[in-house]
Amino acid sequence: MRIGILADIHEDIVSLDLALEVLDGYECDRIVCLGDIVGFTLPFYQYITSRNAEACVDRIRQRCAAAVAGNHDLYAVRKVPTHQAGFEYGPDWYSLDYPTRERRARAKVWLYEDNEMSSQLSDDARAFLHSLPEIAQLPIEGDALLLSHFCHPDFSGSTIHFPEQSAHLARHFEFQRARGCRIGLSGHGHPEGCLIVTESGFNLRPFGCITLSSEVQWIVAPGVARTTRMNGCMMLDTDANQLHVLSLREARASRSRE
Repeated sequence: MRIGILADIHEDIVSLDLALEVLDGYECDRIVCLGDIVGFTLPFYQYITSRNAEACVDRIRQRCAAAVAGNHDLYAVRKVPTHQAGFEYGPDWYSLDYPTRERRARAKVWLYEDNEMSSQLSDDARAFLHSLPEIAQLPIEGDALLLSHFCHPDFSGSTIHFPEQSAHLARHFEFQRARGCRIGLSGHGHPEGCLIVTESGFNLRPFGCITLSSEVQWIVAPGVARTTRMNGCMMLDTDANQLHVLSLREARASRSRE
């Protein structure tokens, strides 16, 4: 099975359409989205004139077999995470004013009003984002893929932390094993290439083709959105046990030469 993987689109419809074109070239059987379909911040994202949250939600709804919520998707519809990683939001979190939430957050969870522009979304698009789970499983031959925007226990990426060593992912690997998932796929980190973490360590891999090990592993996909980092998407060939990490910069250059 060939599975196309998208993550961290952030309203960049131009790059999303290019990524879908690239994945269509691989004749993917399924395409999945790992969250943050929306959410736009200056100056990190610089495509302000072409951003289109509504179109991005529509593409994902039409093209993806599975999608999960990222922290920016949750903020766009003012929904607190289901998996709260020990932080007590309370039922009135978004009815509180910003200074109150800032004091309560104590640099533990992300706040957005200081730098995030409003996502322009229809009621249908908001309902779709609100319906997204924080975890999903995609069955494959004799196995399953675990899909989430981030890692256990913060599956939406709403807290301010990133694991720095394999030991920090021990509970995530346990979670994968308990659900029969050798491979966990996430976004959120925007690596240039992809990050592959096993119990043996962290491995940042450049764009290209990677033959995967048989270990339980957590793979962080590149972001589709254009930032100061190189953007991309991925295609997982489960029959060949290979991961193709695809540069959208190269795809864009190739298109311009045609």
